[in-house]
This record gives sequence, C-alpha cells and structure tokens, in this order.
Amino acid sequence: MKKTKIWQVLAVAVAIISLSVACDKKDEGISLGFDIAVPDNWVHYVYASEGLVYAGERESTGNNDTIREYMLVYKEPLSGYNLNTYFTAIKSDVITSDFYVSTLLEKDTTINGYSSKKFICNETADYIVGNDTSEVNMTITRYFFFEKDYGYLFGMVTVDTTYYRVKPVFDDIISSVQFTD
Repeated sequence: MKKTKIWQVLAVAVAIISLSVACDKKDEGISLGFDIAVPDNWVHYVYASEGLVYAGERESTGNNDTIREYMLVYKEPLSGYNLNTYFTAIKSDVITSDFYVSTLLEKDTTINGYSSKKFICNETADYIVGNDTSEVNMTITRYFFFEKDYGYLFGMVTVDTTYYRVKPVFDDIISSVQFTD
C-alpha cells in the first residue's frame, strides 16, 4: 500500500512539473488577439488561442495568503453575434448559475476606444482546505468585448471584503487592454 501511495505522489509531482514547464512557454505560437499588462507582483499564463486563453493572479505573500485575486480571459469565435448578443448570452448563464447572488453594476463602457459591457456581481465559491469546505463571498467584475468576430470575456475575481482595495489594480489591468491582429 505504501508503494502505491509513493508512486501516486510521484505521478502527481511529474504531472505538476510538466504542466509548469508547459505554462512557461507563454506565447509560443499562440495568438491571443490582445495585449494586456498585469502588475509586477502577478504571475500570468497564456494557454491557447481560443477558450480559456489567459490567466493571471497575484503572487502569494505567505502561508496565510490563500485566497488571492485573479483574472481569467476567454476568447471564442462567434459569427452572427455582436457585443450585445454576446453579453446577453453570457449574462443569462451567470445569473442562472448556483453561484450567483446579486448584480452590483451593469453598464456600457469604452476602454481604449473599444466598446465594452461591464458587469459586476456578488457570487459564492467553495473554499476547500483539507477535508473542510466553506463558502466564500466573491465579487466578480466581468468585461465583455466583441472584436473581429470574437467574443472576449475578462473576468476579475476577488473576495468581496477586499474588492475596494483591489479595484484600482483591476482598473489598471483592464485599462491596458489593446486588441491586436
């Protein structure tokens, strides 16, 4: 039994190292369709040209820093859509999810000359430590763009109690977005 557990741990370690090495190849041959800047104390990963394409999170400051703010960017090709239809489709999925609590803000906005929809919600998330699971209240800021037949969703997530401290960081990140290609 001990040998089996050791081999399982070794297999997991190899998988983590392989994923880490793969993620270090950040931009090789991948076209995101946008440029973005994150703060120096954030790590980021480029994953693919479509679907979940980009992720970033603030680096940990210690053992007690277990719930950090982060962002995810999704890109999907959508013919026959525009910004309004893309936003409406995703918004519907958000507000009917089990995690949705309430909408804080929904508005049209422009970022660097690009039309966008801003959607801020309170949602819950499961926080798992060992065998214990608890619910955490999150504030999620979503920016929707539609450029060159692609829908882009920039989701920025933080614990609700740190939202106002983190908001300027999120504002700086989203204000750096420039579409390319």
